[in-house]
Amino acid sequence: MKLLIILLLLITGCSQKLSGVNYIDISPSDRGLSISYHRENPLGRKERPVKLPPPECSEGEGFVALWVWDLRRLERRWEDFVSAVRELEVKRVYLQLSRRLKREHIEKIKDLGLEVYLLDGGRDGLNFPVSYVRSFPADGFQIDIEPYRNPDFNLRREWYARRLLKEIRRIKEELGSVKLSVVVPFWYEKVPFGSRSLIELIFEEADEVVVMAYRKSLSEALKLSGEEIALGKRLGRPVLVGLEINPQKDEKHYVYRVGERFLEPVGTYEVKGERLTFPKEKVGELRNLVCDGVMGFVIHSFEAL
Repeated sequence: MKLLIILLLLITGCSQKLSGVNYIDISPSDRGLSISYHRENPLGRKERPVKLPPPECSEGEGFVALWVWDLRRLERRWEDFVSAVRELEVKRVYLQLSRRLKREHIEKIKDLGLEVYLLDGGRDGLNFPVSYVRSFPADGFQIDIEPYRNPDFNLRREWYARRLLKEIRRIKEELGSVKLSVVVPFWYEKVPFGSRSLIELIFEEADEVVVMAYRKSLSEALKLSGEEIALGKRLGRPVLVGLEINPQKDEKHYVYRVGERFLEPVGTYEVKGERLTFPKEKVGELRNLVCDGVMGFVIHSFEAL
């Protein structure tokens, strides 16, 4: 308790140095504390309205892709990987870049008849130069840059949007003819960029967009991705929907109002992990599912199969 009080005092001191901080949202987890600053009370946020109906789906030849994050685990579980891609009829792998990666790894995956996109990203940018990406025989490059993990993202959304878009344009220019895939959360249309939204401008730069719509229900995931799917159809860009099969833990959030000297407790709320987790046993159904405006589905991740 003493440590928590000291931490809260430190957070208060830091927050008062940032303009417009009225509330702080703190969520403890096994990995530490997640902290975000807000002008408005997070407890007063309303559920994001769904503006468009989900696309119609029917039986057909679906498109299933896998995120693969751990090259060591891929090597250790190679036979499991081969079995999974054959059972699920996987067509593409998004493979995390690492210093251990060799051309042979990519060629071995391609020998299974799969496309291979390399993957990189972090909170503020890439971990590897684009020249490193171009040294491998990949079919494309996917970026997963997550500025919303910064505590002050909600205070400076347009500033972060401008920085992210500048980075995407730089990467695209350096990639040349290599296809660019961009991972986005489903709510980027709410991030302003002048008179437009961040998601519109990302669509204009990317060769494809993958929407993280982590939900237990496929219909809900498709509803959340509705605006991105519509944008993709209008601009002629492929859209894929990302689904999370790693069991997610419940999150408890503690909201404080920033007073003149101390943080004042306002209340708490929970995010249920079960609601975010797509059932692993239903992944096999995606190989025979075609949805209007959706190129396919990306499973997060091979390590969870």
